[in-house]
Amino acid sequence: MLAVNLHRLSIILNATNSLPALSAQAEIMSETIRQAILQNGIINSPNGPIYAYEVDGMGGVNFMDDANIPSLMSLPYLGFVNSSDVIYQNTRNTILSTKNPYYFFSTSTNYTGIGGPHRGLNRIWPMNWIVQLSTSTSVDERITLLNWLKETTAGLGLIHENFDVGVGDGSGFGRLWFGWGNSLFGEVLLNMALQEGELGAEILFGEGQPALDLEAVFS
Repeated sequence: MLAVNLHRLSIILNATNSLPALSAQAEIMSETIRQAILQNGIINSPNGPIYAYEVDGMGGVNFMDDANIPSLMSLPYLGFVNSSDVIYQNTRNTILSTKNPYYFFSTSTNYTGIGGPHRGLNRIWPMNWIVQLSTSTSVDERITLLNWLKETTAGLGLIHENFDVGVGDGSGFGRLWFGWGNSLFGEVLLNMALQEGELGAEILFGEGQPALDLEAVFS
C-alpha cells in the first residue's frame, strides 16, 4: 500500500510541477519498497510462489490473511498487482483454503470466507467477500459472492462487520452500521457497473446490457 501511494504521490507532484526533489524521493522510496517485497516477501508453497503476509527479515514467515484492507486479497484493489498476476492468483487460491488460519467454512450454510484475529474464530467479514468480488476473474464466483452478500444482511439490507459462518441469514452480527463495508460495497458495484461484459455490467443488468455511462447519467 505504501509503495503504491508513494508512486501516486510522485505522479501528482509531477503533474502539478511541485516539489520535484520530493517527487523523485517518493518514487525512489516506492520502488525500493516494491523491490524489497519482491525479493523478500515471496515464499514457496504447494500452489507455487505466493506473497507472505509478514516476514521478519531473519527467515521467519507468517502466512495468513485478514479481512481488513490492506490485505493480500486486496493487492489488486490497492493497485500493487493486476488480478491476473500469477503470484497473486497463487496467493489468492492459498488464502481461500485452510492454509489460511482465518479462512472459515460451514457445511450447514456452504459459506466460506475470511475473518481475522479481531472478532474470534468462525466469524467471517462480508467486507472480505466484497474484496474477493472486486478481485475475481470468474463469473460464477462473482455471482456466488453477490448472492451471499444479499442473503446475509439479517433482513436489514446492510453490510455488517462480521457474523458466524454457520448462520445462514447473517443474524447475530457484529456492528449494525459498518460504514467501511457499506461504502466499499457501493464502490465495487459502481466499478462493476462501469465494466463492459460478463464480469461487469451483464452480471448486474442482464446479458447483453451495456456498461453504465456516467456522462449520460449526469447529463
